[in-house]
Amino acid sequence: MSVREEIERFFAAIVSGFKHYFNFRGTASRPEFWYFSLFFVLLYILVASLDQFALTPVVRISELPFGHLIPMGYVDEEVGYIVLLYRPFMMLPTISVTIRRLRDVGKSGWHTLLWILPLPVVGWFWLLPLLARPSIIKNKT
Repeated sequence: MSVREEIERFFAAIVSGFKHYFNFRGTASRPEFWYFSLFFVLLYILVASLDQFALTPVVRISELPFGHLIPMGYVDEEVGYIVLLYRPFMMLPTISVTIRRLRDVGKSGWHTLLWILPLPVVGWFWLLPLLARPSIIKNKT
């Protein structure tokens, strides 16, 4: 595949992620999930950098209710308003694409809870290999 085709797939995955913002049915291919995840991380780095260098951190994640359950609180303990707006904005499309990806590999969408349960980060070691599996469902619904 050419670089141009990969870039097109990257942007198509972003569009699909937002187009299916509230769609928890159907499936998401492996490239669709991983490209959307890459977009999430790259945008988070940009948003966090702007927040860190342009604004003073205003909130300590660990001091929020259930703050110890927020995985990114382990990486970025103090955040500003931009990150606080980014996280809830991106939460639903990220959950949606994760649920659709899990359905594509034949697992229940409830496995998405492994992002935060039983403990943040610990569940990732079981969830990430599931998300990396090849598709078992050939026809998208």
